[in-house]
Amino acid sequence: MAQRHYPGETLGIIGSSISAAVLAQAAGKLGYRVASLVTSENNPVRQFATWQTVTESYNEQVLNYFSERVDVVTVEMGILSNREFQLLAAQTDLTLSEDLIAITTDRLIEKAYLDSNKCLVAPFSMVTNLTDLKEAVEYIGFPCILKSTQRHVDNANDHIILYGEEDYDEASAKLEATTCILEAWIPTEKKASVTVIRNERGEILIYPIFEVREQGDLLGRQVRFPAQISKPVELEMNRLAQLLAELLNLVGSLTLKMLITSAGVVYINEASIGLSDEAMFTIGSMSISHYEAAARAILGLPLPTLHLKSRAAIALPATVLNEENLLTQLMLRTDWGFALFNPINNDSNRLIGQVIVTGDSLSECERQIQITELTE
Repeated sequence: MAQRHYPGETLGIIGSSISAAVLAQAAGKLGYRVASLVTSENNPVRQFATWQTVTESYNEQVLNYFSERVDVVTVEMGILSNREFQLLAAQTDLTLSEDLIAITTDRLIEKAYLDSNKCLVAPFSMVTNLTDLKEAVEYIGFPCILKSTQRHVDNANDHIILYGEEDYDEASAKLEATTCILEAWIPTEKKASVTVIRNERGEILIYPIFEVREQGDLLGRQVRFPAQISKPVELEMNRLAQLLAELLNLVGSLTLKMLITSAGVVYINEASIGLSDEAMFTIGSMSISHYEAAARAILGLPLPTLHLKSRAAIALPATVLNEENLLTQLMLRTDWGFALFNPINNDSNRLIGQVIVTGDSLSECERQIQITELTE
Protein backbone atom coordinates (compact mmCIF):
# COMPACT_ATOMS: atom_id res chain seq x y z
CA MET A 1 0.00 0.00 0.00
CA ALA A 2 1.48 3.34 -1.08
CA GLN A 3 2.52 5.69 1.69
CA ARG A 4 3.82 9.22 2.00
CA HIS A 5 7.53 9.59 2.59
CA TYR A 6 9.48 12.59 3.82
CA PRO A 7 12.92 14.03 2.95
CA GLY A 8 15.66 12.10 4.69
CA GLU A 9 13.98 8.74 4.04
CA THR A 10 15.54 6.28 1.59
CA LEU A 11 14.28 5.41 -1.89
CA GLY A 12 15.58 2.03 -3.07
CA ILE A 13 16.13 1.63 -6.81
CA ILE A 14 16.70 -1.84 -8.28
CA GLY A 15 18.33 -1.68 -11.71
CA SER A 16 21.24 0.03 -13.42
CA SER A 17 19.86 1.84 -16.47
CA ILE A 18 20.30 5.50 -17.34
CA SER A 19 16.67 6.00 -16.30
CA ALA A 20 17.50 4.63 -12.84
CA ALA A 21 20.34 7.16 -12.62
CA VAL A 22 18.09 10.09 -13.59
CA LEU A 23 15.47 8.94 -11.06
CA ALA A 24 18.15 8.75 -8.35
CA GLN A 25 19.29 12.25 -9.26
CA ALA A 26 15.71 13.57 -9.10
CA ALA A 27 15.08 11.95 -5.69
CA GLY A 28 18.30 13.43 -4.34
CA LYS A 29 17.27 16.92 -5.45
CA LEU A 30 14.02 16.46 -3.51
CA GLY A 31 15.99 15.72 -0.33
CA TYR A 32 15.85 11.91 -0.22
CA ARG A 33 18.59 9.35 0.26
CA VAL A 34 18.96 6.79 -2.52
CA ALA A 35 19.95 3.14 -2.15
CA SER A 36 20.90 1.24 -5.31
CA LEU A 37 20.90 -2.48 -6.05
CA VAL A 38 22.69 -3.49 -9.26
CA THR A 39 24.43 -6.45 -10.86
CA SER A 40 27.35 -4.52 -12.40
CA GLU A 41 29.89 -2.12 -10.91
CA ASN A 42 29.94 -0.17 -14.15
CA ASN A 43 26.66 1.72 -13.86
CA PRO A 44 25.50 5.35 -13.99
CA VAL A 45 23.39 5.13 -10.79
CA ARG A 46 26.45 4.96 -8.54
CA GLN A 47 27.12 8.68 -9.00
CA PHE A 48 23.82 9.62 -7.34
CA ALA A 49 23.35 6.84 -4.78
CA THR A 50 23.89 7.33 -1.06
CA TRP A 51 24.94 3.69 -1.00
CA GLN A 52 25.02 0.90 -3.54
CA THR A 53 25.03 -2.88 -3.33
CA VAL A 54 26.49 -4.87 -6.22
CA THR A 55 25.27 -8.46 -6.43
CA GLU A 56 25.66 -11.36 -8.85
CA SER A 57 21.90 -11.92 -8.98
CA TYR A 58 18.66 -10.58 -7.51
CA ASN A 59 18.15 -13.59 -5.24
CA GLU A 60 15.90 -13.82 -2.19
CA GLN A 61 18.67 -13.17 0.32
CA VAL A 62 19.85 -10.04 -1.49
CA LEU A 63 16.31 -8.69 -1.95
CA ASN A 64 15.56 -9.23 1.76
CA TYR A 65 18.77 -7.43 2.76
CA PHE A 66 18.00 -4.50 0.47
CA SER A 67 14.29 -4.10 1.22
CA GLU A 68 14.85 -4.10 4.99
CA ARG A 69 17.09 -1.04 4.62
CA VAL A 70 14.90 1.21 2.46
CA ASP A 71 11.61 3.01 3.08
CA VAL A 72 10.18 2.64 -0.43
CA VAL A 73 11.41 0.74 -3.48
CA THR A 74 11.03 0.92 -7.24
CA VAL A 75 12.18 -1.69 -9.76
CA GLU A 76 13.10 -1.60 -13.43
CA MET A 77 10.70 -3.60 -15.53
CA GLY A 78 11.72 -7.07 -16.66
CA ILE A 79 14.24 -8.06 -13.98
CA LEU A 80 12.11 -9.55 -11.17
CA SER A 81 9.42 -12.25 -11.02
CA ASN A 82 5.99 -11.92 -9.40
CA ARG A 83 7.24 -13.86 -6.36
CA GLU A 84 10.21 -11.50 -5.96
CA PHE A 85 7.93 -8.46 -6.15
CA GLN A 86 5.75 -10.01 -3.46
CA LEU A 87 8.84 -10.54 -1.30
CA LEU A 88 9.69 -6.84 -1.57
CA ALA A 89 6.09 -5.84 -0.81
CA ALA A 90 6.21 -7.84 2.44
CA GLN A 91 9.28 -5.90 3.63
CA THR A 92 8.84 -2.32 2.43
CA ASP A 93 6.59 0.09 0.52
CA LEU A 94 6.51 -1.13 -3.10
CA THR A 95 3.70 1.24 -4.27
CA LEU A 96 2.44 -1.38 -6.77
CA SER A 97 -1.04 -2.88 -6.48
CA GLU A 98 -1.57 -6.64 -6.91
CA ASP A 99 -2.85 -6.07 -10.43
CA LEU A 100 0.16 -3.93 -11.32
CA ILE A 101 2.57 -6.57 -10.05
CA ALA A 102 0.77 -9.22 -12.11
CA ILE A 103 0.71 -7.32 -15.40
CA THR A 104 4.25 -6.01 -15.05
CA THR A 105 5.65 -9.55 -14.79
CA ASP A 106 3.34 -11.64 -17.01
CA ARG A 107 2.33 -10.74 -20.56
CA LEU A 108 -0.59 -13.18 -20.55
CA ILE A 109 -2.10 -11.61 -17.44
CA GLU A 110 -1.47 -8.18 -18.94
CA LYS A 111 -3.43 -9.03 -22.11
CA ALA A 112 -6.23 -10.73 -20.18
CA TYR A 113 -6.55 -7.75 -17.81
CA LEU A 114 -6.67 -5.22 -20.64
CA ASP A 115 -9.16 -7.35 -22.60
CA SER A 116 -11.43 -7.77 -19.56
CA ASN A 117 -11.51 -4.00 -19.08
CA LYS A 118 -12.60 -3.42 -22.69
CA CYS A 119 -9.24 -2.19 -23.92
CA LEU A 120 -8.53 -3.36 -27.45
CA VAL A 121 -5.61 -5.80 -27.74
CA ALA A 122 -4.47 -8.16 -30.47
CA PRO A 123 -6.08 -11.64 -30.35
CA PHE A 124 -3.87 -13.86 -28.18
CA SER A 125 -3.49 -17.34 -26.73
CA MET A 126 -1.22 -19.04 -24.20
CA VAL A 127 0.90 -21.79 -25.75
CA THR A 128 3.11 -24.29 -23.92
CA ASN A 129 4.07 -26.68 -26.72
CA LEU A 130 3.99 -27.11 -30.47
CA THR A 131 0.52 -28.67 -30.41
CA ASP A 132 -0.85 -25.62 -28.58
CA LEU A 133 0.88 -23.38 -31.08
CA LYS A 134 -0.63 -25.09 -34.12
CA GLU A 135 -4.12 -24.96 -32.56
CA ALA A 136 -3.70 -21.25 -31.76
CA VAL A 137 -2.59 -20.50 -35.31
CA GLU A 138 -5.85 -22.02 -36.56
CA TYR A 139 -7.81 -19.00 -35.32
CA ILE A 140 -5.08 -16.32 -34.94
CA GLY A 141 -3.58 -16.99 -38.37
CA PHE A 142 -0.26 -16.01 -39.97
CA PRO A 143 1.67 -13.82 -39.48
CA CYS A 144 1.73 -13.91 -35.69
CA ILE A 145 4.18 -13.18 -32.88
CA LEU A 146 5.46 -15.57 -30.21
CA LYS A 147 6.57 -13.98 -26.92
CA SER A 148 7.67 -15.28 -23.52
CA THR A 149 4.90 -14.77 -20.97
CA GLN A 150 7.37 -13.98 -18.17
CA ARG A 151 9.24 -10.71 -18.64
CA HIS A 152 12.17 -11.57 -16.34
CA VAL A 153 13.37 -14.75 -18.08
CA ASP A 154 16.42 -14.84 -20.34
CA ASN A 155 15.79 -13.50 -23.85
CA ALA A 156 12.28 -12.38 -22.84
CA ASN A 157 12.34 -9.63 -25.48
CA ASP A 158 13.51 -11.88 -28.32
CA HIS A 159 10.15 -12.33 -30.01
CA ILE A 160 9.64 -14.66 -32.97
CA ILE A 161 7.51 -13.64 -35.94
CA LEU A 162 5.85 -16.65 -37.58
CA TYR A 163 5.06 -16.18 -41.26
CA GLY A 164 4.22 -19.81 -41.97
CA GLU A 165 4.70 -23.43 -40.94
CA GLU A 166 8.39 -23.21 -41.86
CA ASP A 167 8.90 -21.15 -38.68
CA TYR A 168 7.62 -23.89 -36.34
CA ASP A 169 11.12 -25.27 -35.65
CA GLU A 170 12.39 -21.94 -34.31
CA ALA A 171 9.18 -21.50 -32.29
CA SER A 172 9.48 -25.00 -30.85
CA ALA A 173 12.94 -24.22 -29.45
CA LYS A 174 11.53 -21.17 -27.67
CA LEU A 175 8.60 -23.16 -26.29
CA GLU A 176 10.99 -25.70 -24.81
CA ALA A 177 12.61 -22.91 -22.79
CA THR A 178 9.52 -21.09 -21.51
CA THR A 179 5.72 -20.75 -21.62
CA CYS A 180 4.71 -18.31 -24.35
CA ILE A 181 1.88 -16.14 -25.60
CA LEU A 182 0.94 -16.07 -29.28
CA GLU A 183 -0.41 -12.76 -30.59
CA ALA A 184 -1.96 -11.85 -33.90
CA TRP A 185 -0.04 -9.48 -36.14
CA ILE A 186 -1.90 -6.16 -36.39
CA PRO A 187 -1.25 -4.23 -39.64
CA THR A 188 -0.43 -0.75 -38.38
CA GLU A 189 0.02 2.65 -39.94
CA LYS A 190 1.81 4.07 -36.90
CA LYS A 191 3.12 3.21 -33.45
CA ALA A 192 2.89 5.75 -30.63
CA SER A 193 3.17 5.79 -26.84
CA VAL A 194 1.74 7.78 -23.95
CA THR A 195 3.04 8.03 -20.39
CA VAL A 196 0.90 8.76 -17.34
CA ILE A 197 2.01 9.54 -13.78
CA ARG A 198 -0.31 9.14 -10.78
CA ASN A 199 0.29 9.50 -7.04
CA GLU A 200 -1.54 8.01 -4.05
CA ARG A 201 -3.71 11.14 -3.81
CA GLY A 202 -5.12 10.38 -7.26
CA GLU A 203 -3.44 13.34 -8.99
CA ILE A 204 -2.57 12.54 -12.61
CA LEU A 205 -0.17 13.91 -15.22
CA ILE A 206 -0.45 12.70 -18.82
CA TYR A 207 2.59 13.52 -20.94
CA PRO A 208 2.38 14.35 -24.66
CA ILE A 209 2.12 11.36 -26.97
CA PHE A 210 5.44 10.44 -28.55
CA GLU A 211 6.86 8.22 -31.28
CA VAL A 212 9.95 6.04 -31.24
CA ARG A 213 11.82 5.75 -34.53
CA GLU A 214 14.65 3.34 -35.28
CA GLN A 215 17.09 5.33 -37.42
CA GLY A 216 19.71 2.61 -37.89
CA ASP A 217 23.12 2.05 -36.29
CA LEU A 218 24.46 5.48 -37.26
CA LEU A 219 21.59 7.54 -35.82
CA GLY A 220 20.21 5.12 -33.20
CA ARG A 221 16.76 5.24 -31.68
CA GLN A 222 15.06 8.64 -31.67
CA VAL A 223 12.11 9.69 -29.52
CA ARG A 224 10.01 12.44 -31.07
CA PHE A 225 7.08 14.53 -29.89
CA PRO A 226 4.47 15.53 -30.83
CA ALA A 227 3.42 12.26 -32.45
CA GLN A 228 1.98 12.71 -35.91
CA ILE A 229 -1.51 11.36 -35.16
CA SER A 230 -5.09 12.54 -35.62
CA LYS A 231 -7.01 14.31 -32.86
CA PRO A 232 -9.48 11.41 -32.32
CA VAL A 233 -6.55 9.00 -31.87
CA GLU A 234 -4.87 11.40 -29.44
CA LEU A 235 -8.06 11.67 -27.39
CA GLU A 236 -8.49 7.89 -27.32
CA MET A 237 -4.90 7.30 -26.21
CA ASN A 238 -5.22 9.84 -23.41
CA ARG A 239 -8.55 8.33 -22.36
CA LEU A 240 -7.00 4.89 -22.09
CA ALA A 241 -4.04 6.24 -20.12
CA GLN A 242 -6.28 7.89 -17.53
CA LEU A 243 -8.66 4.91 -17.40
CA LEU A 244 -5.90 2.38 -16.70
CA ALA A 245 -4.07 4.62 -14.23
CA GLU A 246 -7.25 4.78 -12.16
CA LEU A 247 -8.30 1.13 -12.62
CA LEU A 248 -4.84 -0.11 -11.60
CA ASN A 249 -4.60 2.32 -8.68
CA LEU A 250 -1.30 3.43 -10.20
CA VAL A 251 1.33 5.01 -7.98
CA GLY A 252 4.28 5.89 -10.18
CA SER A 253 4.63 5.68 -13.96
CA LEU A 254 2.80 3.76 -16.70
CA THR A 255 3.62 3.85 -20.41
CA LEU A 256 1.15 2.49 -22.95
CA LYS A 257 2.59 1.46 -26.30
CA MET A 258 -0.08 1.60 -28.98
CA LEU A 259 -0.61 0.22 -32.47
CA ILE A 260 -2.70 2.50 -34.70
CA THR A 261 -4.34 1.14 -37.85
CA SER A 262 -5.05 3.07 -41.06
CA ALA A 263 -8.68 3.34 -39.91
CA GLY A 264 -7.61 5.02 -36.66
CA VAL A 265 -8.28 1.98 -34.45
CA VAL A 266 -6.05 1.95 -31.36
CA TYR A 267 -4.68 -1.32 -29.94
CA ILE A 268 -2.66 -1.46 -26.71
CA ASN A 269 0.48 -3.44 -27.52
CA GLU A 270 2.12 -3.14 -24.09
CA ALA A 271 1.48 -1.61 -20.68
CA SER A 272 4.90 -0.87 -19.25
CA ILE A 273 5.22 -0.08 -15.54
CA GLY A 274 8.10 2.10 -14.38
CA LEU A 275 10.71 4.19 -16.09
CA SER A 276 12.25 3.79 -19.52
CA ASP A 277 14.91 5.67 -21.47
CA GLU A 278 12.17 6.75 -23.88
CA ALA A 279 10.95 9.20 -21.22
CA MET A 280 14.18 11.19 -21.55
CA PHE A 281 12.50 13.50 -24.08
CA THR A 282 10.67 15.18 -21.18
CA ILE A 283 13.95 16.63 -19.83
CA GLY A 284 14.18 20.22 -21.07
CA SER A 285 10.95 20.05 -23.06
CA MET A 286 8.49 19.90 -20.12
CA SER A 287 8.00 22.00 -16.99
CA ILE A 288 8.63 18.84 -14.94
CA SER A 289 10.46 15.83 -16.30
CA HIS A 290 8.93 12.39 -16.25
CA TYR A 291 11.60 11.33 -13.73
CA GLU A 292 10.95 14.07 -11.19
CA ALA A 293 7.19 13.50 -11.52
CA ALA A 294 7.65 9.73 -11.05
CA ALA A 295 9.86 10.32 -7.99
CA ARG A 296 7.23 12.65 -6.50
CA ALA A 297 4.49 10.06 -7.13
CA ILE A 298 6.47 7.18 -5.62
CA LEU A 299 7.38 9.25 -2.55
CA GLY A 300 3.83 10.50 -1.98
CA LEU A 301 4.44 14.13 -2.92
CA PRO A 302 1.92 16.31 -4.81
CA LEU A 303 2.13 16.59 -8.59
CA PRO A 304 2.35 20.07 -10.14
CA THR A 305 0.55 21.16 -13.30
CA LEU A 306 2.35 20.07 -16.45
CA HIS A 307 3.32 22.73 -19.00
CA LEU A 308 5.18 22.42 -22.30
CA LYS A 309 8.44 24.35 -22.46
CA SER A 310 8.69 23.65 -26.19
CA ARG A 311 6.25 22.58 -28.87
CA ALA A 312 8.46 19.80 -30.19
CA ALA A 313 11.48 17.74 -29.22
CA ILE A 314 13.74 14.99 -30.55
CA ALA A 315 15.76 12.93 -28.09
CA LEU A 316 19.02 11.47 -29.43
CA PRO A 317 21.29 8.84 -27.82
CA ALA A 318 24.68 10.35 -26.94
CA THR A 319 26.58 7.28 -28.10
CA VAL A 320 25.79 7.94 -31.78
CA LEU A 321 26.61 11.67 -31.70
CA ASN A 322 29.80 13.57 -32.47
CA GLU A 323 31.00 14.09 -28.91
CA GLU A 324 33.00 17.24 -29.61
CA ASN A 325 29.99 18.94 -31.22
CA LEU A 326 27.73 17.65 -28.45
CA LEU A 327 29.93 19.24 -25.77
CA THR A 328 30.01 22.49 -27.74
CA GLN A 329 26.21 22.64 -27.61
CA LEU A 330 26.24 21.72 -23.92
CA MET A 331 28.31 24.84 -23.24
CA LEU A 332 26.09 27.05 -25.40
CA ARG A 333 22.52 25.86 -24.95
CA THR A 334 19.99 26.67 -22.25
CA ASP A 335 16.97 25.61 -24.32
CA TRP A 336 17.95 21.97 -24.94
CA GLY A 337 17.81 19.16 -22.41
CA PHE A 338 20.86 17.08 -21.46
CA ALA A 339 21.09 13.82 -19.50
CA LEU A 340 24.76 12.84 -19.82
CA PHE A 341 26.88 10.44 -17.77
CA ASN A 342 30.38 9.00 -17.72
CA PRO A 343 30.04 6.07 -15.30
CA ILE A 344 32.92 5.09 -13.05
CA ASN A 345 34.94 2.31 -14.73
CA ASN A 346 33.49 3.24 -18.13
CA ASP A 347 35.90 1.39 -20.43
CA SER A 348 35.04 3.37 -23.55
CA ASN A 349 35.20 6.72 -21.73
CA ARG A 350 32.45 7.96 -24.05
CA LEU A 351 29.49 9.81 -22.61
CA ILE A 352 26.24 7.90 -22.36
CA GLY A 353 22.74 9.31 -22.04
CA GLN A 354 20.66 11.51 -24.30
CA VAL A 355 20.44 14.99 -25.77
CA ILE A 356 16.99 16.52 -26.18
CA VAL A 357 16.80 18.98 -29.07
CA THR A 358 13.81 21.33 -28.64
CA GLY A 359 12.03 23.72 -31.00
CA ASP A 360 8.70 25.00 -32.28
CA SER A 361 8.28 22.05 -34.66
CA LEU A 362 9.86 18.72 -35.49
CA SER A 363 11.23 20.16 -38.73
CA GLU A 364 12.95 22.93 -36.76
CA CYS A 365 14.46 20.34 -34.41
CA GLU A 366 15.75 18.42 -37.43
CA ARG A 367 17.32 21.61 -38.84
CA GLN A 368 19.08 22.29 -35.55
CA ILE A 369 20.51 18.76 -35.53
CA GLN A 370 21.80 19.28 -39.05
CA ILE A 371 23.22 22.77 -38.47
CA THR A 372 25.04 21.80 -35.25
CA GLU A 373 26.41 18.63 -36.93
CA LEU A 374 25.49 16.50 -33.91
CA THR A 375 25.33 13.31 -35.92
CA GLU A 376 28.54 11.72 -37.20
